[in-house]
Amino acid sequence: MSEDKNTIQDLQAEKAWHDEEKFYIDSGHWTSSRLFASRERHWLSCDIEKIRFYGYLARYISKKPYYHKADILIAPIGTGHEVKYLQGLYSKVYGIDISGKALAQCPGHVIKEEASILQSKQPEGSFDIIICPLFLHHVHKIGFKTFLTKYYSLLRIGGVLVIQEPSAFFLPSKISSFLRIFMGNVTGLVADEKPICPTLLTRDLKEAGFKNIRCRGLSFNHVRYPVFFQLITLLLDWPWRVLWPFKLFCNGIGWYCEKKIDTEIG
Repeated sequence: MSEDKNTIQDLQAEKAWHDEEKFYIDSGHWTSSRLFASRERHWLSCDIEKIRFYGYLARYISKKPYYHKADILIAPIGTGHEVKYLQGLYSKVYGIDISGKALAQCPGHVIKEEASILQSKQPEGSFDIIICPLFLHHVHKIGFKTFLTKYYSLLRIGGVLVIQEPSAFFLPSKISSFLRIFMGNVTGLVADEKPICPTLLTRDLKEAGFKNIRCRGLSFNHVRYPVFFQLITLLLDWPWRVLWPFKLFCNGIGWYCEKKIDTEIG
């Protein structure tokens, strides 16, 4: 659920996840055999979602005055591998993460801060674009609103927040959750993470004050699908991944929204 609770994120568990650097494909578990997993399957699924997520970001901001020269914050940034998708869009890139080990792997031009997002010392109104990639599904216990309020405060007027998250409506995610009961956590998920309900996040974005909220499905694929099946799905997923309600059943979903001044009088 997305309501705020009197709980805090388990930062130690998150740091441990960063530091272990275990890749489920190399785990030796029988579910990581070539019959069920491969690097080709994994990266095809992940990279297609990233390409579409950042491609739509470029289109969303194409008319903004800061296009090509934005001050961008990625929070959390992890190892900074997402920066490559921002080529030509920014003047400066900032990154916040709790893992010093991950930050050490970021590209050298990224301005880094080791902290949790809520503890960041970045001044309010500092950024044109804030990117929140695959983070909110780790903080169900806290609720999304606390983080959305923080992002809102860090944005300049007219700035854009973009969020990428897995959908709870994606059927294979529900199957995976059921199978973990019997097989254990073979992919090394952090204990608190789980896909999110798309409609609840959209509601929370509205309550945080964001406007012009757009939601786009990114892919119906999964890292366990064979490559040939993923390629067929990619050929057939238009227009289903952009039409409501079908887009809500994608594996990954992107949200795009703005911080705007309320011009209504009264």
